[in-house]
Amino acid sequence: MKLIKNFRITLRQGYIFRDLKKKKTDISEQQLSEKLKEIHSHLKPATIYETFNPAVFGKKIDFGKSVAATLFAVTLGSEVESLEKNEILDTSLRDGCEVVKNFVLKLIQKEAEEEHCELLEPTEVEPSIIFENQKILSKMDFSKIEIKFESGGLTPVNTKFYVVGWFLKKRK
Repeated sequence: MKLIKNFRITLRQGYIFRDLKKKKTDISEQQLSEKLKEIHSHLKPATIYETFNPAVFGKKIDFGKSVAATLFAVTLGSEVESLEKNEILDTSLRDGCEVVKNFVLKLIQKEAEEEHCELLEPTEVEPSIIFENQKILSKMDFSKIEIKFESGGLTPVNTKFYVVGWFLKKRK
């Protein structure tokens, strides 16, 4: 199990600004910049990941001919939940989760290349699938990055789970 906490991420202001304009949110780039500084000060990104034999997931996820599968969780922490809920926050947190996901995928990609493997596209996984699988829970301690799944609810709210399959590179 690999764990990384409180690393720096940069929210993509241009992406967030364009997304807000599509949704007809009235905000200038300067106002957005100020708001993003406030949001950024509350972000506590963290991730935890582990590579498994695809059989661990049973028939719930189809990996095709994958030789391994890496499960990873990304979270932005619970501090951001204290901020005022609005379209800017929602769009920023969505972008933050995407940035963290891409960071983790780069790390997994390096590991896969060392094993002469390539990665499939990551698939988002429902928390219930993860937390009812004792084989996964025996190898991954989500509480180390403050993720809890109780009574069908996930905390912190800004948490996502992904799984990515590995397959052997074709010989040329």
